[in-house]
Amino acid sequence: MITSSNDSRIYQSLKLDNGLKILVIEDAASDKSAASLTVNCGHFDDPISRQGLAHFLEHMLFLGSEKYPEPGSFSQFLSHHGGNCNAWTGTEHSSYFFEVLNEHFLQALSQFADIFHAPLILPSACEKERNAIDAEFKLKLKDDSRRIYQVHKETCNSAHPFAKFSVGNHQTLVNKNECISEEIRAFFLKHYQAQNMTLVISSNTPCELMKVKIAQLFNCLSGNPKREKPNIEAPLYLPENMCQSIYIEPHKHMQKLIVSFALPSIDNFYREKTVSFIAHLIGYEGVGSLYSVLKKAGWINGLSAGGGINGSNFKDFNISIALTDEGEKHKTAIVEYLFCYLQLIAKAETPLLERLYQDKKVLMDIAFNNQEKSRVLDWVNSLSVNMHHYPDEHLIYGDYIMTGFNRDQFDNVFTLLNANNMRLIHIHPDVPTDANAKWYGTPYSINKISQPWLDSLEKVDANAVELTLPTSNPYLTKPVVLHPIEHKYKTPEKRVSSDTFEFWYKQDSTFRVAKGHFYLALDSKITVQNVKNMAMTRLFADLFMDKVAEQFYPAELAGINYQLSAHQGGLTLHTWGLSGNQIELIGEILNELLICKFDSIRFYEYQRQLVRHWQNGNQSKPVSLLFSELSATLLPWNPTPLKLAEAIEQISFCEFNAFCSQLFEALHCQILMHGNWTPLEADDCLALIREKLKTRTTIDDLNRPIVTLDNKQEQTHDVPHPDNALVSYFQASSDSISEKIRLMALNHLISQDYFHDMRTEKQLGYLVGSGFAPLNNRAGIAFYIQSPEISADVLAQHSNHFLANYHQKIGAMSDEDWQQAKQALMMQIVEKDKNLRLKSQRFWLAIGNGDGQFNMQYQLKTALLQLSKAQLVSYSKRLFSENSTRLELKTKEKAVKQATSSQSAKQALTP
Repeated sequence: MITSSNDSRIYQSLKLDNGLKILVIEDAASDKSAASLTVNCGHFDDPISRQGLAHFLEHMLFLGSEKYPEPGSFSQFLSHHGGNCNAWTGTEHSSYFFEVLNEHFLQALSQFADIFHAPLILPSACEKERNAIDAEFKLKLKDDSRRIYQVHKETCNSAHPFAKFSVGNHQTLVNKNECISEEIRAFFLKHYQAQNMTLVISSNTPCELMKVKIAQLFNCLSGNPKREKPNIEAPLYLPENMCQSIYIEPHKHMQKLIVSFALPSIDNFYREKTVSFIAHLIGYEGVGSLYSVLKKAGWINGLSAGGGINGSNFKDFNISIALTDEGEKHKTAIVEYLFCYLQLIAKAETPLLERLYQDKKVLMDIAFNNQEKSRVLDWVNSLSVNMHHYPDEHLIYGDYIMTGFNRDQFDNVFTLLNANNMRLIHIHPDVPTDANAKWYGTPYSINKISQPWLDSLEKVDANAVELTLPTSNPYLTKPVVLHPIEHKYKTPEKRVSSDTFEFWYKQDSTFRVAKGHFYLALDSKITVQNVKNMAMTRLFADLFMDKVAEQFYPAELAGINYQLSAHQGGLTLHTWGLSGNQIELIGEILNELLICKFDSIRFYEYQRQLVRHWQNGNQSKPVSLLFSELSATLLPWNPTPLKLAEAIEQISFCEFNAFCSQLFEALHCQILMHGNWTPLEADDCLALIREKLKTRTTIDDLNRPIVTLDNKQEQTHDVPHPDNALVSYFQASSDSISEKIRLMALNHLISQDYFHDMRTEKQLGYLVGSGFAPLNNRAGIAFYIQSPEISADVLAQHSNHFLANYHQKIGAMSDEDWQQAKQALMMQIVEKDKNLRLKSQRFWLAIGNGDGQFNMQYQLKTALLQLSKAQLVSYSKRLFSENSTRLELKTKEKAVKQATSSQSAKQALTP
């Protein structure tokens, strides 16, 4: 198996007699173990009369098995031992995965294996979980991705399994002659066969020992290696589905044009990455590109290529274009420009294409050999999916491999990028519609594209427009060098310290990749003088990123990324990726930043975009809206999107320019440089920044304010969504470490229990949860529920009743369970950073919070060791008492009183 040069893990594969393919990973450095099982069964396998059945099965498998019958016991076991689990159902695959602390892995793996050997699928659990699936369906009724997806399903070949309704609801999953549990069981026995499964196991146990244990646990799975799953024969599109214009009216404001070409499966192209290379050429954003020309015309705000659905016998190759208001008037011209560019690429000389391919290959090789570890949970899940697509040797390398430019393959793909193999999708609030998609009610219409225009697209003159192909990347000229360690400090060193300027530096000695992260926070008092200025700060960041996109696009392609974003009190520049040319890029960005002048046309375009974006926020899930109100209530420098939209609508271009001229006059600077840089390079970077900022006045650090709660507060908000929602926030009474650890411990214990009680048992809604939620370094804990049927007042009754009594459950814990819970939380607190990115983030967060000693982990660890069960019981009893300090946000009662519904009445608390 091909692995990257910085991957020290050991990989071994095996196959059991029942056909189960397994990859075993030995990772001695990880404190957590994980497993992922992916089965070649998804919603494509749903019976026509039972659409959503595969999704229903996914829900049912975590609700008890023969050896472990208690519903939710697996999730609770993981939660109490520093882990978690999840699952998803896709088109042709479903996947299940979990992680847990190493010492509890074998016990968890035994439970996991029994899920696929002997799931209970009880009728009583089916009744409850069907409600959860219906709530999940209703939760997404306003989700534009689902709404647009459904139109896609209705405009393809109805005989292809893609056309099926994937989620399911009460209507499709209703009991018929008997409980649907029998149909779910039959579906499981038919499709969840070992030969259709792949399993990835990662632990600190030696591979040979783990292989023995895996065989003991998973040999019992039913399977027949000789029985192969039949291929999908029906094409995704029939001839009548092509050459269509499809008009879709979104729920939120959206202006998008998608040019879609139908391809066969591209699985066999993975070695050459031919389709990815073509997408790279079309989506190029440098000088002379399609993106650059259309943007300069004022027609588009964004362009991406290569996306679209794909499967075992199909691939949509999409060019997705974000339109401006002016671009809406020129859609025909935009498509014609696209076909000019396609012709330009298709007719390019082979040596030029080989050079451009080689640039891409170099970048992929650099990326592969400088991979950073991800969460073990994500890693095993991705590999278990890869096992369905790549041979063993390429399970890791398959996503990166580029064996060489294949001109024949390239030309064959381009024969399919023709006008008669095209569909146009136009998404806009004002498109003409004459139909509504099933399930989601999406308004849409279909028109046949005129044949004369299609014919003309095949005859466009690529030389008649100012389009050019990409050139070789100048950022690839510098070799990738991993520097020897010169800087011996374990944490960042404060090399410059004053009330107005801080420069922190650390050479990475842990991950040994040729990468780095640079952060520069510029605080400016003008950014927080009023809501209008806060809105203009965000507008400035967006306009700047737009302005320099073309100039620095080659740097992005070469693995150096940058982002300017607004924070409370100013702007943050973050650059990351390969360290080689990064300092030069920082200097070039600062040159542009400090003297930036904007075009009035782009100003008004981005002003409109931001207004629409912030107003679209009002169409979000009720829980999201309540969290936005929570943040705005407690953080004065973080207004709601609607407040920002109201403020920015009133701003003129002259007023914005006046704001920009003052933005960098007086600054407080905070800088972190962490990664593959020598002390000398750090000195060079520091000198560069000082030179750029030498004419600026300095100010002290801006302390970010927070509103402290001193009593119980309630807010009620009217939301444009049929669901009801509740958010309850409990704020720490101080900044003390002892209270912070109490809230962390409380969240660790309560999160799975709250979910199980509110969602699984009481069926209050699909969207339920809790989380440790610090705001501006003040700790807090939040609980939320969203329900399609039950009123917010009743949700609050249930939540408050559960919380008020939770101290009793803590008190009833055995000493052994209490110590195990503390140990699981301890492992989370002291968990090592998995990669350079996470470590840089932790350092930067500590600097922003004033933790210059970088010892928060030590302080929390010490406080947790000192925390007793009696102390947490007392704290929980006080924190969650009936009239204790909190901020409770609820949605307003709808016109039709939800509390009078049969389910609400049934669920109302008995005093």
